[in-house]
Amino acid sequence: MAEAGVELFQNSPNPFIEMTQLRFRLTEASEVVVRLFDPKGREVITKQGSYQPGEHYLVLHRADLQESGMHTYRLETMFGTVTRKLMMY
Repeated sequence: MAEAGVELFQNSPNPFIEMTQLRFRLTEASEVVVRLFDPKGREVITKQGSYQPGEHYLVLHRADLQESGMHTYRLETMFGTVTRKLMMY
């Protein structure tokens, strides 16, 4: 799913057991906030930073998450917000 200036790819692998990678691309430098929500909608991870144009990866490990099931992750940039879902077994 893409907004102007940012593209958020589906995590890979999905579904996952031990680890997954979140990948996004920026056309310009931007402050970025990534939020991960558990199956009950509670925010469980927040990562933020300044990123240059190009592709970037964030790795999530099973130990980072509190429970199995369908999670939601949201990428917030100056270009807008993009949301996707991931499944952890």
